[in-house]
Amino acid sequence: MRSSHPNALIRRPVLLLAAAGVLLVPAGVYPEPQGEGTEPPLRETAVCLDCHDDQGASLSLSPHRVNADSEGPEALVTCTDCHQGDSRHWDEDPEEFPMSNPGTLGAVTEAQQCATCHQNSHQQTAHEQNVHFANDVSCSGCHQVHGSSEAGLLRAPEVDLCLSCHTSVEGQFAQPFHHPVHEGIVKCSECHLTLDETSRELSRNGTNAACVQCHAEFGGPFPFEHQATLDYSTEEGGCLSCHAAHGSSQPRMLTQPYESPHFQLCTQCHMVPPGHNQNSFHGSMWAGIACNECHSDVHGSYTSRNLLSPSLQGLGCNTAGCHK
Repeated sequence: MRSSHPNALIRRPVLLLAAAGVLLVPAGVYPEPQGEGTEPPLRETAVCLDCHDDQGASLSLSPHRVNADSEGPEALVTCTDCHQGDSRHWDEDPEEFPMSNPGTLGAVTEAQQCATCHQNSHQQTAHEQNVHFANDVSCSGCHQVHGSSEAGLLRAPEVDLCLSCHTSVEGQFAQPFHHPVHEGIVKCSECHLTLDETSRELSRNGTNAACVQCHAEFGGPFPFEHQATLDYSTEEGGCLSCHAAHGSSQPRMLTQPYESPHFQLCTQCHMVPPGHNQNSFHGSMWAGIACNECHSDVHGSYTSRNLLSPSLQGLGCNTAGCHK
């Protein structure tokens, strides 16, 4: 079965090799292999299509598409890979011996069944730490195998699907400064599936990996780092220390203003020394200006431990011995 996820692995005996060794899949995530002498699972399609040809037609444009020849050990996908049971369903009484419906099995059981083919970081993380599973949202809560025309076999267009549950987020995209999600430029999964590919919880810890996909120029490494930007620091910092993830009323999607007179964004961490902005050396030209007019390399600097702009040297700021 082909998966729509770019990192998905197709049904075959799979070894995930990493540079340090073999990636072991956590116990309980994927079904145990069949033991010696165990009856192999049914792989039937033709007999199913005798009665359910409409369901077969609903898969015609899907990676799960099947036909009467899609059965046996060499088939890529069969009906009974997902709908499990035994031959009494078609040989005797289908009402008395129903086949399983993955969407009614519960989140964990359904995911285990999907994982027999879809062995990827998204699937694995769903079991380990994903908030969807913690709230009993199953694979079929978002994906629709039969009849979907959306990418990834989603139940609805991606943004509409996500916002149908995450209603509190929708208003954030209406802020004057926001990620262009409704404009069709950015999708929810472009950030949130990147978080799936880490081993960290879906929290502020590790979110820089999602941000630097687009904002690579701020990713460093820098000889002089701004501690607030480090998502591996003990303070659980990172991009979200200063920026809102979805939208903000402040330019650059900042969480607070950084201009005079209070400099709220910067003073949440930094106590500004008395006279720092209003001292006589600065004169009226530099009095009360925003912090980043001087400390322009706020994400990290190659030249200044104080994250100062290299242009200050040309203005004579270093001659007094204050700025180095």
